[in-house]
Amino acid sequence: MSNSSVQEVRDRIIQLAREIEEFSRSDSPPQSFFQEFLKRVVGAVGARAGAVWMRNSSNQLELVSEVGLATTGFHENPNALSANQKLLVEVISNGQACTYHPSGSNVPLPTEDMLVLAALQQNKEVVGVVEIFQRHDTPEQARPGFLQFVEQMTGYACRYLDKQTQTSSASQTGMVGKVAEEFEQFVLQLHNSLDPRDVAFTAANDGRLLIGCDRMSVVILDGKKAVVRGVSGQEKVNQRANLIRRMTKLAQRVIRSKETLLYTGKVDHLAPKVEKALADFVQESGSRMVTVIPVFEPDPLVEKEEDRARPKEKIRRPVGGLIIEQIAESQPKPGVIEKSELISDHIGSAIFNAKRYNRLFLMPVWRGLGKCYSFLEGKNGIKAALILLLIAAAITAMVFVPYEYRVEGQGRLLPVTEADVFAPWDGEVSEIKVKSGARVAADQVLLIIENKDLDQQWQAALGELETKETLRQKLAAMHGRLTGPDDQSQRLEIQGQWMETGKQLESLTEQLRILKERRDKLVIKAPIAGVVATFQLDQLLKNRPVRRGELLLEIKDDQGDWKLELEIEEHRSGHILDAQRRLEKQDLRVEFVLATDSEKTVEGTLGAIDTRTNSSQELGGVIVAFATFKKSELPRTPRIGAEVRAKISCGEKSLGYVLFGDVVEFVQKYFWL
Repeated sequence: MSNSSVQEVRDRIIQLAREIEEFSRSDSPPQSFFQEFLKRVVGAVGARAGAVWMRNSSNQLELVSEVGLATTGFHENPNALSANQKLLVEVISNGQACTYHPSGSNVPLPTEDMLVLAALQQNKEVVGVVEIFQRHDTPEQARPGFLQFVEQMTGYACRYLDKQTQTSSASQTGMVGKVAEEFEQFVLQLHNSLDPRDVAFTAANDGRLLIGCDRMSVVILDGKKAVVRGVSGQEKVNQRANLIRRMTKLAQRVIRSKETLLYTGKVDHLAPKVEKALADFVQESGSRMVTVIPVFEPDPLVEKEEDRARPKEKIRRPVGGLIIEQIAESQPKPGVIEKSELISDHIGSAIFNAKRYNRLFLMPVWRGLGKCYSFLEGKNGIKAALILLLIAAAITAMVFVPYEYRVEGQGRLLPVTEADVFAPWDGEVSEIKVKSGARVAADQVLLIIENKDLDQQWQAALGELETKETLRQKLAAMHGRLTGPDDQSQRLEIQGQWMETGKQLESLTEQLRILKERRDKLVIKAPIAGVVATFQLDQLLKNRPVRRGELLLEIKDDQGDWKLELEIEEHRSGHILDAQRRLEKQDLRVEFVLATDSEKTVEGTLGAIDTRTNSSQELGGVIVAFATFKKSELPRTPRIGAEVRAKISCGEKSLGYVLFGDVVEFVQKYFWL
């Protein structure tokens, strides 16, 4: 580069520096100033990008202005913001300008550029950072010059900020009035409740806004135990959280000492137990400034006479404590400590009053009575009297007004005439003559069972019978041929064999008769006329072996009378028995509705009741009862086994028992002594 070109660059840099200096004297708004400021600084040093970071109202660093930041890849790196935040916090904490180069840095950088950082100050307080993204191939010997130039230009920006502060100094009187108003509102809110939890919540959240710290917590002593009751920004306090447990331990030891603890990075001159608790809390919270202020109960407004007569040393009794934290700065912000000490007495007084109020015996009861009494003031008293009269009238009606008491039951509709068909003998169903739901006549063949063993026995007995008949015929023929006097003994022998064969024939004939009866019974016939009520006979019985006495199918006469089979819970059956004894009749009135037609109510009469308790999977112990009714009253032709819901009339009882009898029975069952 020629000497003329170098001179032109220097002149350009000097010109930009003068423009920045002149621009710092203007009254431009901060957004416009820093935008123009960055353009000139980035252009003067030939950087890739620049950014200005300032603290917001929540004491967090936020981007105020930037030039060319997107070209550095800052937004594409997910870790760029957190890494950059650490660098900015370091500059704010020490207030020194510095540079970071990718090749010689021990900390992660947000981009691959060399960073030049300088602190922005306003009234000697660090309020932000100027960050310049320079190319990473910048010569090492040029870096000090860049740092010096950026630091010098940042000084002009600091002058601009100081000027802005001076411009706004005229409104400081109004700000003082605003602070006084905020303090008054804080005190009013603090004493607005006598619940310790509400007091702690208000003190932590409103107090943090008033004093301007990052986090404020309120600890209340329950006896000798410290409990964190309020943390700013949290609706509820999780006592099991590590931060809360370490905060509680630190508060317990500081409150016991009755001395304020202020930590700004050093733990010198602290008791070992307090030092250990403080170190654990700082490690967990990450706070750089922590102060713990014990709060005490207020002095009595009027001193008792006996206390005046014997003066003694005043004992301050702590009721809790305040924990105030700053995350980014180790030095307390201006006014934080003073405001904290100012509000601590008010917080201590509010906590003491709330605790004393809630220590009254049966306080929730008295509070409820007080609300009731306040409600009865004025016209509400007349309303309450009318309500009480209505309640008394309702109770009187519950006790003295009779009403029909009915016991509910579930059941099904069944024909009165029905028959079950059982297997007469072991065998295999070889043929089914009917279908499910078919109507059959009496003695109609339903199905045929095949028993091969029985068939073999029949064939064997039949063959043996034929053999014996042939033998007997032969013996008769032989007996007829023996006519001589010498054949007498032989004739007697043959005659004996003939008689024995006759007895065997009689036995075989009886055996065949029995076998025939068994074989005939394998042809299953309908015992009554009706409908086959068993579903899916083919899938249930076809070619399936059956045992003697096994239920094969059911036949029900749906053309005749019907009955209602009900299952009544065992603990309700006593009402039915009592009603039958009291009314001196067994046939109690029954009302029921079909599950398929709940609009039509059918009346019937209670009949037989089972004498033993059965088991139901849904209801537990049940009593089975039967009821009769007129088939003509049903809304449609009934289906066998149709579900019904029935109510059995058990006479009259008080209206209260009818409505709340289940509750009475429950209490009697489970709380009986």
